[in-house]
Amino acid sequence: MTIRKSIVVARRREDAFRIFTAEIGTWWPGGFSGKGARLSMEAFVGGRFLEARADGTDYEIGRLTAYQPPHLVAFTWRAPGWDNITTQVEVRFSADGDGTRIELEHSGWEQDAKTREVRGNYNNGWETILGYYVNHCASGSN
Repeated sequence: MTIRKSIVVARRREDAFRIFTAEIGTWWPGGFSGKGARLSMEAFVGGRFLEARADGTDYEIGRLTAYQPPHLVAFTWRAPGWDNITTQVEVRFSADGDGTRIELEHSGWEQDAKTREVRGNYNNGWETILGYYVNHCASGSN
């Protein structure tokens, strides 16, 4: 039941990793709460993956469980409204010719009926999110 996505960007692995992690707020579209929200990651194991909302509050999406630049970032995932349900996301970066292959795995969907039900939304959602990342990398920004 794990969601798996693989993309290639025309960026060096170090740059691809930095853009995905340190600059996530520049390419991720609006966060969960819409306009004015901005995502960020604290760059260490145990660091928070946060959405800073336009109203000044923060929502903790998860915590980093691995941080190994420029190879791997992994974090727990708790979407708004999920209360006690947490899934896991792992993103690996490997050299691929002149670019970087990014492989994303989102696991933990077998917990209960609710997580199994929303898995399809996330399967499509990751396609959209990674599309924003690919476009940002291709734009030459950063």
